[in-house]
Amino acid sequence: MPTPEEALEFINVNNTKWIDLQFVDISGRLNRTTVHAREFSADSFVNGVQCGNIQDSFGWSEDGELVLRPDPDTFGRVPWEANTVRFICDVMAAPKMERFLKDPRYVAERVIVNAKAMGLTEASVSPEMEFYIFDAVSVDKMTPGRGPNYLIDAREAPWNPSPLWGAKNAAFIGQPYDSLYSARTQVSDVLEDNFRFFVQNHFHGRSPSSQQSITLKANPLRTSADATMTAKYVIRNLAFIANGTSTFMPMPIFTEKGSSLRLWNSLWKGDENIFYDPTDNYAQLSQNGRYFIGGLMEHAAALALFTAPTTNSYKKLLADPLYIAWGRRNNGALVRVPFERKNDKLGKSVIFMGADPSVNPYLAYSVVIAAGLDGIKRKKDSGDPVDKDISSMNTKERKEAGIDYLPSSLIEAISEFETDNAFLKGVLSSELLEDYLAQKMEEQKSLNLRTSAYEFEAYYNV
Repeated sequence: MPTPEEALEFINVNNTKWIDLQFVDISGRLNRTTVHAREFSADSFVNGVQCGNIQDSFGWSEDGELVLRPDPDTFGRVPWEANTVRFICDVMAAPKMERFLKDPRYVAERVIVNAKAMGLTEASVSPEMEFYIFDAVSVDKMTPGRGPNYLIDAREAPWNPSPLWGAKNAAFIGQPYDSLYSARTQVSDVLEDNFRFFVQNHFHGRSPSSQQSITLKANPLRTSADATMTAKYVIRNLAFIANGTSTFMPMPIFTEKGSSLRLWNSLWKGDENIFYDPTDNYAQLSQNGRYFIGGLMEHAAALALFTAPTTNSYKKLLADPLYIAWGRRNNGALVRVPFERKNDKLGKSVIFMGADPSVNPYLAYSVVIAAGLDGIKRKKDSGDPVDKDISSMNTKERKEAGIDYLPSSLIEAISEFETDNAFLKGVLSSELLEDYLAQKMEEQKSLNLRTSAYEFEAYYNV
């Protein structure tokens, strides 16, 4: 990763004119402000850059003026903008230059402090992210009282007149039907060549209407969240340049399964992956790995507030349900332990299947790790694995197997979190949490107030 001196040298040698300073708000949106290179110096990495009233993004701060302190590890050249480089920044409270408690990036750092207090050195995450690339989307936002209306144009959608398309299960489909292979490759090249985030693989998503999937190689927790934000940034901009549009909305198309975000997690003591145990006959999973899963399962309902953070997330979970269970091969389980390769001590992971790409990655990745750490700390039993197809089981069979359900709505997730949040003490500040909960309550209220097209279809003639 570049040092501040190396970043400044690149800026000077290449006559870079503009420095894009990016930061992430509580909802997970990427914000930016841009300064001229002459306003940028070595001192910027120490005392930050004053660049407008950042409180517009976070609300009032009792801690004083907010400034941006660029992280040299996130330095990269923006390929679609001439003479522009970018940094992801920490939000700092001046004049003491203390961390701003509502900065989501700080949450990831606090989780690792807790992990190190338990004798660990790092938590790593590899995100496998699905998303859609559409040719065009139009939404009637001007006259909501007149009635809801939106139109999606996707070259691979079943309603597209081209006879080439029509696959019901599009996962891993080949060219020419995988019409956006070149777009994914370009995204991967930019991530690797410009921003130094490495791509493990990419392929067509499960859903037929131009859904894509990309997996980023494992990184330390905060770096993995940086990589996810950067991937979204690159995907959105390259799609826009090509006169298309991309979305990380979990469930944009009624008839499809929607987009998931699978988190491959591992914990480390130096070079030792503490999830690996070669003597375990089931999945070469250590007792600590089972305790980690126990924590995920115990706190699953509360985690949903951050891992399924939008009202649309629950439409996706209804179309592609998950259950609070774990196993080796069960894609219907909330947690999966891959066992395709034996004796893979470096790659042994616990996959959390319950997230979607609408998350704020700094918050979602952090709370998942925090829940697992709580399981290890309290030696929480994970119970027996379930290898039977859960979706084929009836309610009685699931109950007998001890399989529980995730929340069915955002308001239910809020309620679950309010009764189970002690495991996040010291991770989420009360200031951040208060604003986050207020945002989520408003999102649920706004959805409830709106009449949908389906309600006209079902109830107009009652």
